Amino acid sequence: MSIGAISWNILWTYDLPTTAAWYENVLGLKVRIRKESVVSFDTGHTVLNLMARHDNGPEANPGTTGWDRNQVLFVFHVEDMEAALAELAERGAEPWHIAPIVIEGQPKPRWRVAQFMDPEGNVIELCDEPVRWNPFIEL
Repeated sequence: MSIGAISWNILWTYDLPTTAAWYENVLGLKVRIRKESVVSFDTGHTVLNLMARHDNGPEANPGTTGWDRNQVLFVFHVEDMEAALAELAERGAEPWHIAPIVIEGQPKPRWRVAQFMDPEGNVIELCDEPVRWNPFIEL
């Protein structure tokens, strides 16, 4: 047996309606399934599931955000970083960090990442590197 590609991801959320609206309306992801306790998005070869927690509610929401909170990092591939940033800015999303991808031993960066925070403080990243890129194989 060999491990294949990731087929789906789960992000537990304290405020499902607000967080799902951000992924749908700001990131522009297509909803596959919408139920009371789960919203599933089609992201190409994988599915992103936002699931309400059993302890759902604002008082249960932790105060930490960004890297202090993150347990999972979602990275979405984009072909044209500038176009993606412009489109997201029109929807009200501004990145809190944009940086080149620096690879040890390479003369200059080839790609960039742009990081956003969803309404619950999870880091979501856009990257313009090839989807199947491996830093240990020379392109």
